[in-house]
Amino acid sequence: MIRTEILSKILEEQYKVIDNLQHSVELYKKESDMDEDDTSDPDDYARQTEAKDMQLRFEKMLSKEKNDLLFVLAEKDKSHTEAEQGALIETDQNYFFLGVALPAFKFQGKDVFCISPEAPIYGKIKGKKEGDALEMGNKTINITAIH
Repeated sequence: MIRTEILSKILEEQYKVIDNLQHSVELYKKESDMDEDDTSDPDDYARQTEAKDMQLRFEKMLSKEKNDLLFVLAEKDKSHTEAEQGALIETDQNYFFLGVALPAFKFQGKDVFCISPEAPIYGKIKGKKEGDALEMGNKTINITAIH
């Protein structure tokens, strides 16, 4: 139940990120698609090129976030017994969802941190099991459950 609720919140956040990125892509697409007949100033061409570069950057980010969305959707009905991609780690202090990067949010009074496999902390958590401890700076965090 906890996993379902937290993954629903993660999906909600992921949809917000995707919507924002789609808006940015459309904005830069419009700016980069100016009519050359109306353009006479070299600065206009430079701004058009910059806008196209930004559009391509946002499209790349959008593609990654859509892949992350598909990953989370595929994880909805799964469960895990060790810390790996897709696992929801419950500790005595917070939750960690392994697999995507999103801003932290609260669930039942605890912070939920979404951690990408590229994040340095992912390596510290990966492979841990229920009952194991994590060293985070000068804190020790105990894993109470893995969902």
